[in-house]
Amino acid sequence: MPYAHYRQFLWVVFLNYFVQNSWSVLLLWRVLEKTHSAVWMAFALMLGTISDVFVGLLGPQRGGGQSIASIMLFQTVIMGVGVILAPSSLVGLLVIALINGWLSGRVVPLLQAHLMRHTPVDHLRHASRGYELASRFGILLGPLAAGWGLANLSFSQLILTVCVVLAIAFLLIRPLSTAWIGLPRPVHQTQSFQPFFLAVRQITHDSFLGLALAIRGLNNLLWPAFTLGIPLLVLKQWHHGSLGYGVIRSTWGLSTIIGAVWLLPRIRASLKKFYFVSWMMTGTGFALLALSPSYYWALGAAMIGAIASPAVHVALDTHIGEHIPASDQGHVFAVQQFVMSGLGVMGLGIMAALYKVFHPQTVLILTGMVMISAAVVGFLYYSRHIAGNQAKMSV
Repeated sequence: MPYAHYRQFLWVVFLNYFVQNSWSVLLLWRVLEKTHSAVWMAFALMLGTISDVFVGLLGPQRGGGQSIASIMLFQTVIMGVGVILAPSSLVGLLVIALINGWLSGRVVPLLQAHLMRHTPVDHLRHASRGYELASRFGILLGPLAAGWGLANLSFSQLILTVCVVLAIAFLLIRPLSTAWIGLPRPVHQTQSFQPFFLAVRQITHDSFLGLALAIRGLNNLLWPAFTLGIPLLVLKQWHHGSLGYGVIRSTWGLSTIIGAVWLLPRIRASLKKFYFVSWMMTGTGFALLALSPSYYWALGAAMIGAIASPAVHVALDTHIGEHIPASDQGHVFAVQQFVMSGLGVMGLGIMAALYKVFHPQTVLILTGMVMISAAVVGFLYYSRHIAGNQAKMSV
């Protein structure tokens, strides 16, 4: 990919993540304002992510549109309709969340596969770090912009702004070659679900990818403890409003940018081993958030939990780019998203039920401890596997 196109592509990545993360904050806070219920918050988020399950099963290329650009255009139209439906009606808001979730669920694996397909193998780690950095800027600025907007603008104006940003992303991606017509197809791609089963087989037969995705799936099951718990703590314990929630979400995003810019280039040892260390630090961040005596302590805990998380994405994306055929990468990325989102939806239901019984601090501490334990077990298992392979090669 020429550098000019690569830079333009990263702008699209940034805008896509900016929109989806600002929309997530807008959706969550609006539902909380209307219902004051963790259960309704979980239901709204579930509508936005459950479509990822179907994307993972059918593949990101199914569902209409012949390119990433056409999908983004449809997103822009949907958000334009949302300016009318979403502000006054909870039902309209949820419908927009469902449709947008389906579209954004297709865009992410297609963007990832496009980058891997157009990058030489020896540049994959660098390109993946660029993608991670662009996405993390979106994750940082999206919630902050949404938090400020909720405090200063009408909800209609906010949805209109989201629509405009999506239109800019569409105009940037349109000149790039993002259509999948004419790409080589997997040999076994004849039935609707065969690409899914082929991708699952490729994942499970890969020693690192299978273990890493299992750890990530478990942690995505636990992640709604953060998603649902932090708004409750911000509002009821630390006594801050929507801007405070946006700031703590953006602090998490800022820390991931620091990790991508400063920490990742300094990892000289195995990035795959550091994958598990990253999850240990995330679990530690969850526990420290729960134990934070004030809002400002919580900001520090968020930084600790987030700073190593870019290693998760770069390690997985680089490994897929190096070891999975280009024609199958879109489906493997979609299956990865299927696992993450499917278990995330289950986690929303579980955590919503737990928050009806237990204090948010208790739930966050428990989930943090489980994350740390799973990452330690994964690290030890993978290290033993690598040592065993090295011993066989030396014989």
